[in-house]
Amino acid sequence: MAGAVGRPRKHSPRRRGRNAREEILDAASELFTTQGFATTSTHQIADAVGIRQASLYYHFPSKTEIFLTLLKSTIEPSVKLAEALGESDVSAAQRLWSLVAAEASQLLASRWNVGRLYQLPVAHSSEFAEYHQQRSDLEAIFRDLAEKIVGENDPRARLPFHIAMSVIEMRDNNGTAPAPEFGQQLPETAIMLADAALAVLHAPLPENREERTLELLNSLES
Repeated sequence: MAGAVGRPRKHSPRRRGRNAREEILDAASELFTTQGFATTSTHQIADAVGIRQASLYYHFPSKTEIFLTLLKSTIEPSVKLAEALGESDVSAAQRLWSLVAAEASQLLASRWNVGRLYQLPVAHSSEFAEYHQQRSDLEAIFRDLAEKIVGENDPRARLPFHIAMSVIEMRDNNGTAPAPEFGQQLPETAIMLADAALAVLHAPLPENREERTLELLNSLES
């Protein structure tokens, strides 16, 4: 009889995910956010998924690459939205509101609080320079939009980005996502933070801001 094709699991699937790659990221998210990067091994990640360690390397070449993928997942959706907003004719207030709401929403949509990964000392290593550049670019977009509202060099312009990121401290890390899948609807917490970001700038709230944001998010998926 011919041998089994592919890379068999050690056990039946035990993680959430549409494929093995997503299951690996789910397991790594839990382990990295609960016990840290240094004390998490690829063997532990593979065992949590129920696959052989060699199979994990088929999807990710290293633990560092898994960590980088998770870090980038915390900001890449907002970067795409920022690019789409840059090509639209909506007001600066609407664009900023949508960015804050989207960033907070996607940080709430994951089972594990992956935003915490940025707080780990290893995240500031030069190995993750690509992520640092993306994060700096995103922060600059937030600041530039805020300056369109309050003027250049106003220190308040730095606040909306940090207001969006404050959701990391507001959510649990218990394996249950506090919000639905990113893009389906805006969680109340995300709406609250987006409103707060404009309030600190003394900017009026745009009409139909939630509906317009969801339309923009859905257009990114199409």
